[in-house]
Amino acid sequence: MGDETIVLDLETSRYLTVTGVGVRLIELLSDGRDVPVDELVTTVTDEYEVDGATARRDIEGFGERLASVGLLAT
Repeated sequence: MGDETIVLDLETSRYLTVTGVGVRLIELLSDGRDVPVDELVTTVTDEYEVDGATARRDIEGFGERLASVGLLAT
C-alpha cells in the first residue's frame, strides 16, 4: 500500500505495518529461507546510507518485533 507493507499472520489475524527499510527486509525474508543477519546487514548497508553497527542494531530490533507478534520464527 503506497510506501508501506502490511504483514498479516492469517492464523492469529495479527498484523504489522512496515515502512522504509523494513519493507526491504520483509522482501528479503519473505522467500521462506533463513537469511543470516550478516547478509541482511550487508544488503542494507549496500542499498542505504547507514553504517554496519546501526544496520545490525536496527535489523535485530526489527526481527525481535516481528517475533514478538508471531510473524517471525526464532
